Amino acid sequence: MNKPVVAIVGRPNVGKSTLFNRMSSTRQAIVHPTPGVTRDRNYIEVSWSGIEFVLIDTGGIEVNSHDSLLQGIRYQAEMAIKEAAVIVFLCDGQDGVATQDIEVSRMLHKTFQPIILVVNKVDNILREPEFISEFYRLGMGNPIAISSIHGLNINTLLDEIISHLPQYKEISPIDEDTKDERKKNQIAVAIVGKPNVGKSSLINTILGEERMLVDNVPGTTRDTIDTLITWNDKEMILIDTAGIRKKAKIEEDVEKSSVLRALAAVKRSTVSVLTIDCNEGLTEQDQKILSKIEERGCGCIIAINKWDTRPLDEETETLREAYANFIREQIPYLVFVQVIFTSALKNQGITRLLNLIESTAQKHRKLISTGKLNRAIEKACEEIQPPTIKGKQLKIRYATQVKAGPPIFSLFVNQQTLFTPAYSKYLMKKLREEFGFEGVPIKFAVKQK
Repeated sequence: MNKPVVAIVGRPNVGKSTLFNRMSSTRQAIVHPTPGVTRDRNYIEVSWSGIEFVLIDTGGIEVNSHDSLLQGIRYQAEMAIKEAAVIVFLCDGQDGVATQDIEVSRMLHKTFQPIILVVNKVDNILREPEFISEFYRLGMGNPIAISSIHGLNINTLLDEIISHLPQYKEISPIDEDTKDERKKNQIAVAIVGKPNVGKSSLINTILGEERMLVDNVPGTTRDTIDTLITWNDKEMILIDTAGIRKKAKIEEDVEKSSVLRALAAVKRSTVSVLTIDCNEGLTEQDQKILSKIEERGCGCIIAINKWDTRPLDEETETLREAYANFIREQIPYLVFVQVIFTSALKNQGITRLLNLIESTAQKHRKLISTGKLNRAIEKACEEIQPPTIKGKQLKIRYATQVKAGPPIFSLFVNQQTLFTPAYSKYLMKKLREEFGFEGVPIKFAVKQK
């Protein structure tokens, strides 16, 4: 059974993201006093009294704006409203009823879902009547006074929400072991890159809907947005991230927070997809992002997006291979990285990308038996003898895999200083060929024995 959806909506700067974080006991949504920080629909699973539902944070609704970005934010909020079983209409108790609140309430009166009117920023419950009295004129019943930032009356709000979900009251208590096992098997995929390379468009194309706000304005995406999909019976979490610019160009606090969250998405991913614009190629900033991906140790794919913008007479397999080789030549230290060509606009390369993500995740988690590993290393050492330094030759006595995700191998040698970087790269290459570790970094832990 699909979980019911609860959407938090309201005008800008009433505390929707703070409430979203409070109800989910997370810091998933960016909270900042600047209006318009939240733009996409942000989803998270919430559990209360043994009942699970999906909570959506939305951008501030500005009903009469003609600005394309604000219209896009409103569209995302409207999609959340259509999807929701219950709507939480959030207002600001400090400001009282604003004209925008009235406009949003008129929009909500056209819906058929239960609407819970919530008045936020009521930090003193003893003064609740004076804060909420004027909100009765919105015609949405009894307001619930809360303080998201201080956690006041949040339990009352959660009780009210689940009271409107009677069909879900008989759900059995959550099996935490099952939940943990499910999360363990999920493939987390961070879609990263510079601003305006098509990250959100790529996810929208995968989902087949305008799930992420897309605009020509750089920096449209602020939050990291997780979206769960199923591909070949496997669950993937697609993480849309903010564009990562050079540090020197980041000025706003909000953008700094967005970039930090994007980098955190890489840290929790199984596979990271670096999206680049084919007309720009691999830039210095892209290489810095790749270094973060390598540091994390996740699988890595470079998606060369907007390939449809190339002249039609250039659309040949030879050109693709030449372009891919040109990219690889710039990152010789990342030989494991895989390259794929996509067009979010034309829905090209999307199936191949998802299949590549799935296979890369499998390789990332692969475990090699000790016997097979040692035979492969013995064979590699026979083909190219280990280095000899000052009359002493390196001897690899024994090897074993100590970890997957990424694969880490312990090598027991006669002398650590004899294990040169060049021979390390050679062995990695041979193991990658032998066991199919394409797209996955390999790490050695060398110990003297």
